[in-house]
Amino acid sequence: MKKVTIDQFLTWAFTQELCKVGAGNDYGPSIAGSWNMMSAVAELGTLIDRSPNGYGVIPDYMAGGDPHADAVAAGNAVKALAARGGFEIGEGWKPFPEWRDEFGLIQAEVENTVEALRLKPDALSGRHVVNLVVTYAILGRGPDWSVEQPEAQMVSVNGKPLWFVMKSAKDGFGRAYNYEADGFDRKKQRPMRGAYRKYELSAPLRGAILSRLDWQLWQSALEILHADLSGRLSSNSILPFSPDRSPWAAHRAASTMPQAIESA
Repeated sequence: MKKVTIDQFLTWAFTQELCKVGAGNDYGPSIAGSWNMMSAVAELGTLIDRSPNGYGVIPDYMAGGDPHADAVAAGNAVKALAARGGFEIGEGWKPFPEWRDEFGLIQAEVENTVEALRLKPDALSGRHVVNLVVTYAILGRGPDWSVEQPEAQMVSVNGKPLWFVMKSAKDGFGRAYNYEADGFDRKKQRPMRGAYRKYELSAPLRGAILSRLDWQLWQSALEILHADLSGRLSSNSILPFSPDRSPWAAHRAASTMPQAIESA
């Protein structure tokens, strides 16, 4: 029995064995050409000139014989992930624990993104997880979760920081409400009493949030596949697996962000 990790096993199955499915007897592109097409599909999400087989792999017409039974078991286990339904994001999820977020700018963007995902949960579906597993099995690595922390910068227009002030008013029914208004006195050319400045992130975080979500979904999928396949293979023995859902936590570094509101 060959001892392999779950991710090594999946890479072998999807790049060397499952490409035999659907190849038929016709000769086509070389193995290298087939690999290049699979990589293009994985990285670009674009089909070049041939449809993938039932396992999401471009058939290799130079590969002879049938796929190994262990690889077929892997392919079927991956396909079965779609039938498990969607995954969920826990309350208070913090995908950037290594960053300091004294005033909640980062967590606010995380919560907005999570709310949008719950309304349209395509990125949490079983089908998406299947695509993740196949993609990164072919690429031989996991999702890239690395990202630079955005800076907090003053809310500005044309390079000039803005001032804000809270005011109160009444609606048509006489009910009082508060609203935020321009806090700079144009006549006196100075901030109004009680005016403040605000900060925002220098770059959007949605892409980074989704990348870290994909990493955690991928790790959860590997955990499921490890449990499903361990002890059920004829030629491969899968080594113990413990999901690492937050590798970025090991890179925790103290960083100081400017104050989110600066009073006049």
